[in-house]
Amino acid sequence: MKETILQLSNINKGFGGIKVLHGLDFDIKKGEVIGLVGENGAGKSTMMNIVGGVLQPDSGKMELGGEPYSPETPMDATARGIAFVHQELNLFQNLSVAENLFIDNFPKTKWGSINKKEVNRITQECIDKFSLPVKPNTIVGSLSAGICQMVEISKGLMKNAQIMIFDEPTTSLSKKEKVDLFKTINELRDKGISIVYISHILEDVFELCDRITILRDGNIIDTRKSTEVSEKELIQLMVGREMNQIFPTIEKEIKDNIVLEAKNISWSNKVKNVSLSLKEGEIVGMYGLMGAGRTELANILFGVEKADEGEIFIDSCKIEDLSPAKCIDHSTAYITEDRRQEGLLMTKSVDENLSQVIMPDLSGKAGVIDENQRESHNVKAVADLQIKVSNYKEQTVNKLSGGNQQKVVFGKWVMKNPKIFILDEPTRGVDVGAKFEIYTIIADLAKKGSTVLIISSEIEELFGTCDRILVIRNGSISANVPKAEFDQEKILEHALQG
Repeated sequence: MKETILQLSNINKGFGGIKVLHGLDFDIKKGEVIGLVGENGAGKSTMMNIVGGVLQPDSGKMELGGEPYSPETPMDATARGIAFVHQELNLFQNLSVAENLFIDNFPKTKWGSINKKEVNRITQECIDKFSLPVKPNTIVGSLSAGICQMVEISKGLMKNAQIMIFDEPTTSLSKKEKVDLFKTINELRDKGISIVYISHILEDVFELCDRITILRDGNIIDTRKSTEVSEKELIQLMVGREMNQIFPTIEKEIKDNIVLEAKNISWSNKVKNVSLSLKEGEIVGMYGLMGAGRTELANILFGVEKADEGEIFIDSCKIEDLSPAKCIDHSTAYITEDRRQEGLLMTKSVDENLSQVIMPDLSGKAGVIDENQRESHNVKAVADLQIKVSNYKEQTVNKLSGGNQQKVVFGKWVMKNPKIFILDEPTRGVDVGAKFEIYTIIADLAKKGSTVLIISSEIEELFGTCDRILVIRNGSISANVPKAEFDQEKILEHALQG
């Protein structure tokens, strides 16, 4: 029997009078990988932020290595051997790998200056350990997500971490980077380091974890050995009901008129002579490997980037000098894959975020906002999209779960009833229950006559929602696959070989 390294007993936590953690009991053994799963808002991040010293519990106690543990700051947690590898990595993009590793604890010479020779020596040891294609002076902003993650892990190991918490670590990784990460996690386990692995990708949880703890509505529902629970049972425990249907039934009509058309679009050698046309009421998927040109094409269609060649038509009207403002004027909406950086004002309220796009429509001739209309709009968005928020006028979006943040992004666009909706990875980092709700929103948009383009890395998601799938490879469309011919092997073949 492995010894318990961390024990939480009767942990309670609330915000603004609303209780979010209800007497949690949790433990992790030395050299164990334990999965932490649950819907967005279930309490996973709150619980781990208490372990990491970001938050303090209202009541309850913790023990680390058999001794009382009550960190008041993240530095306290780090000093006790807790390392947090966040979904949004805590690295300074403008600094070098070496500077990031030693940001708060540079080795000094006997004269008190930074010992650069020692900094570079230790950094090179970390680089060699993970066989990273970098140098100590490489700027972090130039690195891929996978390499940045290894730098973050190196930071934890340098500080003698005994527990490492991974929060949605694979959302921005390529397939190879994901394989490398899993290999590293297994090596850490073999060395006696304990891992808490938070993820919505259940197949990864089953592959990596010894045990799985399920949270729902701030309660720990159960902890099971990964070999003693099925994926279906796990989903049922997470959502509190059977999920017999992952995707909603879509009853809609696809009309013959073409709403969005691109002809011979090329840009910066990343998008090459692409032509496509989307009909009214149609849901079209776009699949491709990382770097295939999916996001670049979406940026061109919304006017974020200007095509070097080609033409774009909306409702058969050629749009010159396409821009986001012109797209919005032509009833086109765009949800980017990075909601935190590009989709939301994270420190602003839900109210302010929901009003971003609709604001010009609420202004009178004198430019004064009709506050009654604005309130009516936002109340309807919160209700229709089932956004879980305690007070939409006061609560900032960075306090919401990932799924509810994504609903806010949808909310600011949906209430304008767009004719064209471009969605780039719309369910990334979102749990299975919230995914169903987002798919329902997409289905409702199409039912009302909107045209939807969904870019996704999940083939199953495209199979469940789309009428046809465009496959993009090396910047070009390599296949246009109708629903009757959906086949995972063939889609991958088109993505890999064209």
